[in-house]
Amino acid sequence: MYAKSFIALDGNNRLTGARTAQTAPYDRYTCHLCGSALHYHPEYQTERPWFEHRRDALTENGRRHCPYVNPEAKEARHIWQLQWYVPDARPLIYRADWHCSDCDSNYRGEHYCLTCRTIEYSQQYADVTGSTPEVTACAY
Repeated sequence: MYAKSFIALDGNNRLTGARTAQTAPYDRYTCHLCGSALHYHPEYQTERPWFEHRRDALTENGRRHCPYVNPEAKEARHIWQLQWYVPDARPLIYRADWHCSDCDSNYRGEHYCLTCRTIEYSQQYADVTGSTPEVTACAY
């Protein structure tokens, strides 16, 4: 089980949201971070569409570094506990401020440096500066 994603690249390689895909669906979607193929779940009954990585179509980069494929250990524990009460619960991706020591860049969002295309050299910005960043997450 992989984390839900609400954004993807469509068949024309344009960024699209899950709700937009519901009104104008394409035949294929890929992850905006790792380029792996995604499965689209239109969820017409609930009006809460989403994308999920396909296990059989993961790129090597996706398998090793994509935060939607490999959620943080703390997040996985929370989801496991939550699934006792809500069996269909899926992980949310933790968004924060990050610093990549490989390319010396700062970025906000998923734990994935778009310049280096990896998570190996990134640390949470609070760990680098000693301050606590404001973190917001949107649950669907």
